[in-house]
Amino acid sequence: MLIENDIKKILNQLANGKQIKVPFDGSDITIRVIDESSKLVLTTLVYDGHNYIPMSVRKCLSHKFSFPHISIPTFLTIDEQNFQIRLTYLGHATTVDHENFRELLEEFGVIAEMWRLYLDEHDKNDLIYVRRR
Repeated sequence: MLIENDIKKILNQLANGKQIKVPFDGSDITIRVIDESSKLVLTTLVYDGHNYIPMSVRKCLSHKFSFPHISIPTFLTIDEQNFQIRLTYLGHATTVDHENFRELLEEFGVIAEMWRLYLDEHDKNDLIYVRRR
């Protein structure tokens, strides 16, 4: 959980046009503003295939899926060169105050964790089990 001083520090850095990484529940959320500081972008890694993205993971991404009780719009992007999948939020920066920003970060972090678990579960579908004799 982020405290008020952390939020103020993050918002001040964003006001100065900096991209920042915030550690949140074991992963990093990259935060930046675009379009003359009118839009806010949050991005985090939700799947790292190292050298391969399995077919079962790709297949689950090809279907429209969302988690219940999610109030912010997010989308996934596949980085084919690095075999990674990232979750992104794109919203208006002008409507974000300290409390809204904290809530946004916390919900984004929860959504990211749900995607990590979901994609890891699908990743297991491509495992080949070998019996020992």
